[in-house]
Amino acid sequence: MVDSIDSINYVNQYNSGHSTIPNKLKQPTAEEYNILAGIYKNIKLNKKVIYFYNKSLKLREDSLGFMNKKTANSYSDLANAYYADGNFEKAMSLHKKALTIRKELFGDKHRDTASSYSALAHIYFYNNGFSRALEFYQKALDIRVEILGDKYPNTAASYQDLGCFYAKSEEYALASPLFEKALEIRKDLFKMSHPETANSYHNLAICYYYLEEYDKAYIYITEAIRIRELILDKNDKDLLGAKKNLEEISKKVSKYKRVNYRRFSLLDYFKNILTLKSIGE
Repeated sequence: MVDSIDSINYVNQYNSGHSTIPNKLKQPTAEEYNILAGIYKNIKLNKKVIYFYNKSLKLREDSLGFMNKKTANSYSDLANAYYADGNFEKAMSLHKKALTIRKELFGDKHRDTASSYSALAHIYFYNNGFSRALEFYQKALDIRVEILGDKYPNTAASYQDLGCFYAKSEEYALASPLFEKALEIRKDLFKMSHPETANSYHNLAICYYYLEEYDKAYIYITEAIRIRELILDKNDKDLLGAKKNLEEISKKVSKYKRVNYRRFSLLDYFKNILTLKSIGE
């Protein structure tokens, strides 16, 4: 992780033409170009990110060749930069190259290969390539379950991705068990006050709303709000979005039930705190 002050100095040194700059900054390595790309990524200057990742990729292609893990990583980094910039065609082309290298080097059962499948699935989905997206989301999930197990953040992310695919396809009955699985993993890994846990609760609330299981939807949305109120600013868009959804869900649930669900949620929360305290002791 680059220190923020050092990062600013690094960029200033690179951008200036003074003779006091060390030789290594006049001709940066691929790793140093990646550092610069990361700095600009943090401040959302996508064109600069693309520029420096391109520089890094060119050096790695020249020095390491095509069939190399670091070259694959550079293709993936640059693909993600183009994706963030809205150039999905370029992103897909680069992710395919990364996937080709990773399959050749590592085979299908590797976390980097799973990452490439997952990234390509996102692009296929947003380009309406739904059958290909489903195939790649499932491949990424299968690999992660096999090599990482069920208690791993990336596995939870794959369950979430596949759940989102079905939810956006309005297949809520297929989406909800996948979201439940992601929630189970995240509660175990992150406990109860993590943004990803809140996201899982929120996604389940939306699923159950459309499945007309309003009681469950209310429980899950209030839990998502409770977590987000603990960790986010009061004007955060995710928190405000959850509160807006709560208004809609509340219209389907009686006042008596809302009071009881809120009591249940709080009791469950305090029970969780006591459990954590006992473990810590």
